[in-house]
Amino acid sequence: MLPGVDFLWWLSYGQEFGLSSPLVLDLSIIKLTFGLQLKINIASIIGVAIAIFIYRKV
Repeated sequence: MLPGVDFLWWLSYGQEFGLSSPLVLDLSIIKLTFGLQLKINIASIIGVAIAIFIYRKV
């Protein structure tokens, strides 16, 4: 969101977890595709902490 701001680079630091390619189950009648991927970074952790704090105050 703020790629031009140099001193906020650390907010985008994070990790990705999950399946790199989706799992496909072909039953010849129906084809099911399963996939899950989570991307966690510092900005999302701060956002969740602020949301929990505001929720407890309300």
